[in-house]
Parts: sequence; structure tokens; C-alpha cells
Amino acid sequence: MKVRCIRLFDAFGREVDSSPWLTVGRSYHVMSIEITPDGKRTYGIATAERTGGWPTLGSHRIESFEILSTLVPSNWRVEVQANGAMFIAPEAWLAPGFFEAFSDREPAAYPIFERERDVILAEDA
Repeated sequence: MKVRCIRLFDAFGREVDSSPWLTVGRSYHVMSIEITPDGKRTYGIATAERTGGWPTLGSHRIESFEILSTLVPSNWRVEVQANGAMFIAPEAWLAPGFFEAFSDREPAAYPIFERERDVILAEDA
């Protein structure tokens, strides 16, 4: 799934002119989707990734984007939590503790992230 950034929001939902994470007009692959019980929907976008560097997997309001490609990656699965929150992401990323380990930059998490990210990129090149 690919999207193009069409506008930017701050953490409080106010539209802003710039962001350190996203660029208006730039296309991004969606790495994950989250829907909260109150209906808030966000896309997980890998940003700030440098060759050989640790990427940032940010959560961004879907209102920031227009959809370019609706292809659903083959490695995505749906997880519904008891509170009604729904996560759509690579199955390996839905494993308990993965996102915490990735955020904490635990070395074992990076190959898992990279493998699943590469599937997403290859399928919707």
C-alpha cells in the first residue's frame, strides 16, 4: 500500500506547515495500520531511515495522505485487542514485545523489521 503526503498535522491534530518526519508531496509505503476504539486511524510509516541506520516507525493520521496503491502486502495480518483496537501489520511485528524491542533498538529486532519491510517494498514497488 502506498500513500502520498498531502498535509501535515502536529501531535494535537492541528494542521502545520512542516514536519521532521513527513514531506508534503512525497510518497510512502504503509508499514502498518492502527484503528483505535474511538475511531482514530493511523498509518505506520518508516521515516528517518538512513543506509545502515535505525529507522523510525512513526504513527501518522490517515488524513495526512491520499492513497496511491491499495495493494495489501501478503505479510500483513489483523490483530484485534480486547478493547477493540485493531492493528494491521506484518505478523512478525504483531508478536508480543516486538514494537517495544524495536523502539528500544534491540539488535535482534532490526532483522525482523528489515525482512518484513522488504516484503512490503518488493510487493508494491
